[in-house]
Amino acid sequence: MIAALRRLRDRMSMKQQAGLLMALVCLTTITLMTVTAALIVRDRAIEHATAEMADLATDMANSLDRDMFGTYREIGNFASLRPLADIWAANDGVTRAMLNQLQEARPAYAWIGFAAPDGTVQVATKGMLEGKSVAERPWFKQGSKGLAALDIHEAKLLVALLGPSRDGEPFRFVDVTAPVLAADGTLKGVVGAHLSWTWAEATRDRLLARYDPALATDIWVTDAKGASILGQPFGSPELDADALAATARGPITYIDEASDGDFFAAAVATRGMEAYSGLGWRVIARRPTAAVLAGAYRDVAQILAIGLLAALASVAAAIYSAGTLTRPVRRLTLDADRAGRDPGFSGFDRLRGSSDMLALSTALRSLVRRVDFAETSLNRARAAAARSHVVQSEEIERHTQQVEALRALANTDPMTGLLNRRGFVAQAGDVLDYFKRYGRAFAVLVVDIDHFKRVNDGHGHPAGDAVIVAVGAILAEAARRTDQVARFGGEEFVVLLREVTPESLTTWAERVRAAVADGAIAIPGGGTVQVTISLGATLASPGDRDVEDIIQRADQALYMAKGRGRNQVVTLMPEPLASAAQ
Repeated sequence: MIAALRRLRDRMSMKQQAGLLMALVCLTTITLMTVTAALIVRDRAIEHATAEMADLATDMANSLDRDMFGTYREIGNFASLRPLADIWAANDGVTRAMLNQLQEARPAYAWIGFAAPDGTVQVATKGMLEGKSVAERPWFKQGSKGLAALDIHEAKLLVALLGPSRDGEPFRFVDVTAPVLAADGTLKGVVGAHLSWTWAEATRDRLLARYDPALATDIWVTDAKGASILGQPFGSPELDADALAATARGPITYIDEASDGDFFAAAVATRGMEAYSGLGWRVIARRPTAAVLAGAYRDVAQILAIGLLAALASVAAAIYSAGTLTRPVRRLTLDADRAGRDPGFSGFDRLRGSSDMLALSTALRSLVRRVDFAETSLNRARAAAARSHVVQSEEIERHTQQVEALRALANTDPMTGLLNRRGFVAQAGDVLDYFKRYGRAFAVLVVDIDHFKRVNDGHGHPAGDAVIVAVGAILAEAARRTDQVARFGGEEFVVLLREVTPESLTTWAERVRAAVADGAIAIPGGGTVQVTISLGATLASPGDRDVEDIIQRADQALYMAKGRGRNQVVTLMPEPLASAAQ
């Protein structure tokens, strides 16, 4: 076999051998590239579809949680408003108008009613169910005990009043209910709201509208037991116990082998939001594997077609060029072998036959002559590079200093030299990330100079500026190197204290308050003024979404301090910390 191959090679010209070798190389390369590209395209299509389904399921779950939390908070706040405490049972007309206005603001409310402690509906939207007893309804029983959200259910008492639904399906609601309490804590009644389940359908349709209908993407929702409540026949089992347990730990992706084909699917559990703990719903996003892979297969076919055309073109070009390239190669090889060995070698001859070979032979002729020149140029280039390196290093150092100076200017309040809002929020964001990762506590205080307008009006704006600078200096002096003090504008300051407890936070705030109240501040033109400050303080909580949540809570505490007479400290703990302190 080997001998036969050798005889065949000996009978073939160099042109034929070069062309055949190039053809084999091209075909092999194109085949490998096509197979590899096909696998990569398919895998990436699967990865993209799986990730997209996980994102879609997460978006749907988050949307459900946000809307339920909004309803939960809205009904809770509505029922607990003190100005309405004496109106609920005393003025049916006013109460009914309030309920109707709430329903008009959010049409997803199918029904809102107020029931007396004995369970009789006293007032309701559009007068529906007024006078009827709901004492045995779950929403009334749960609402008598406290703010609650109840899972989806079919309408019972309202079915005859609401009429048929658009799709012929029974009306289904999610209930949110809250007690109405008198000033002494006794139950005055229960507010119940039936949130139409069409709200969830609209949310699903809105999310699915982002995708090409040809992809046949779909979203299902199940209850906490895995039974369908959206997308499939109501109550049909869609997730088993293992899947429910897995989604409780985090999002899952899987291949759903259904009777109508295979689907790429992702399931995500709703988690609730803040005080709303959620109802344990699971969201499933699905897309047929055939729709996902159809685009990948089209891409593979295009790659294969382009590869075949490229291979054929390469073979033809190789056969054509091999003949013109190989003839003068041997002569150049012989001349190159003589260079440096044969004292009689005078240089390369100019070879004809193609512009490339002519250029190559000419280049080789000049190569010998350029060696010395190239060595000299190289030495000069090295010296120039060394000098350039020194100059560039100096330029980089100067530029770095300028950038640092501009960054400090952008983050600093020019009057006090403290951080401004931009500089504070950037650093506080890093502290919040560190807190969420390692649990290292920190606090935020909002400080406001009491009656600052009187200083400006009575002594002039230069005196007001002197007061701002002095108060900022007192805060900065009391802070540690790891803390941050910022002026947010006007007479308002924000302080971030790291590694604090509720007790040390209060101690620090009282010490600063006393230092300002007991001191006298010199103002331009002679004389002094005395001012006081009010401080609102809070500790960071794992539930805080960002620094603005913490600042807002501290600002609420400052508002309470102002309302209590100023010149004092009010600490407003986040909900979990406040419960622990009790």
